[in-house]
Amino acid sequence: MTTTVPVTVPATPDALAPLELTRELMNRLEEARVGYCHWKSTTSIAVAMAGRTDLDILVLDEDAARFDAAVATLGFKAFRSHESRQFPGVRDFLGHDAESGRLVHLHVYQRLILGERYVKNHHLPIERAMVQGSELRDGVRVPSPEVEALVLSIRTLLKYRDVDALRDLTGLGRRGGIEPGSLRELLDLGARVDPEALRAAIDEHVPDLPPALVFDLLELARSDPRNARRLIGMRRSLRRAMRRYQRRSAAAAWLTYAQARLIRTWPISLVARPLSRRAGRRKSPAKGGLSLAVVGPDGAGKSTVIAALDEWLAWRVNTTHVYLGSAQPSPQTRALKLAAKALRTMGARRAGSVLMALRHVGDARDRRTRAEHARRLASRGYVVLMDRFPLPGVLEDGRTIDGPRIRAQLGTKGWALRRLAALEESIYRDIPGPHHVVVLRLAPEVALARKASRDPASISSKARALSEMSWDGIDMTEIDAEQPLPDVLRQVRTAVWGLL
Repeated sequence: MTTTVPVTVPATPDALAPLELTRELMNRLEEARVGYCHWKSTTSIAVAMAGRTDLDILVLDEDAARFDAAVATLGFKAFRSHESRQFPGVRDFLGHDAESGRLVHLHVYQRLILGERYVKNHHLPIERAMVQGSELRDGVRVPSPEVEALVLSIRTLLKYRDVDALRDLTGLGRRGGIEPGSLRELLDLGARVDPEALRAAIDEHVPDLPPALVFDLLELARSDPRNARRLIGMRRSLRRAMRRYQRRSAAAAWLTYAQARLIRTWPISLVARPLSRRAGRRKSPAKGGLSLAVVGPDGAGKSTVIAALDEWLAWRVNTTHVYLGSAQPSPQTRALKLAAKALRTMGARRAGSVLMALRHVGDARDRRTRAEHARRLASRGYVVLMDRFPLPGVLEDGRTIDGPRIRAQLGTKGWALRRLAALEESIYRDIPGPHHVVVLRLAPEVALARKASRDPASISSKARALSEMSWDGIDMTEIDAEQPLPDVLRQVRTAVWGLL
């Protein structure tokens, strides 16, 4: 019987203390004897373990099933990158560290796909050597310094762009030369590698690559990291040596890169609307998008919860929020409201009532338009957070909250009001419902205490209506909004994570 000793991660400053989730992940991978290593940016491994950046995990093919099972037991879920950032043998998982509330992004590789931005045109087939030669450092398996320096040198030169060379040649711009993150790693690895072991690693794993190229880059990182002429020459030599590792021809790769750059160039970018770097990092749930409505009485903190969820998810998830109240009408609906108010002020109450009814129809159409937009985004993989939603079973003074108003407020005396009331109600029936509703519960007296400056009768009646509603047939989660805000947010995040 074999006993596996759990990994112990040494203490680090609180700002970079490893999350409970990442610590447990490494323990599980060791216990399951998964062949893996964190294959790049190991200089910043503490930042990744603290959930501040990605964990880039290389997993051997024969261990992929055990890896998937291990991360599933910790609640990690599969997510998809944008199609422009999907590469063969590369997958994404997100996990939720309940204690800190942070999301953890696993960038999982079964193939070492690397190279220039937008293309990643090279596959370096040394996965097994990288994993089998790995060692535990601070509780995480990492490659030997020599293999990591070899791979990092290749990545650095392949990613050196013509625009970087132009900046370096002209001395313009703050950035250029070797990218700052890569420069830090090269300096760190250059100080730790054994030259003979590095030369042996190059000869064994990438025999077409002249060892002098790697040593020259490590020296250049120390002495002159913005030397464009030397970097361009090194890049040219590297591309020749790496030709047999290309995934497509050099010409096809150049066309792909040129197209990606072109659509990001003004004025084409105004029409093409390319992904920003931030948007490109965001993922969609593998099982599809989600529309989520947050409802509750005044004082329950709906807007605060929506904003917190948006901030939490948007770090790595395609997220947006949609407002379904009446406080943000479309220009047409706002004009009807102003006209109705003016007529009623002048004493033309009947005409004013008709215009007010038209305004309520406008509100209904605004809500339907926004709800349909939310449904379309969810079908494209977004998590859509809906602030308020017209629930037919929540009645206040005979009318639904955020629902039809004409019949309850204006009556149906006269042909015009009857037709407009029927039209309004039909529009509300057409509004597509959310996948899930989060209900923030709040006792009427607590709602009134939190919103004392508002209309007391309305606040109390709304809170009471929500507390008395029958939720049969509605997929919902109830949260006690009388708790301290951190507890409310923790419970909401946990509930939402379970839906993704």
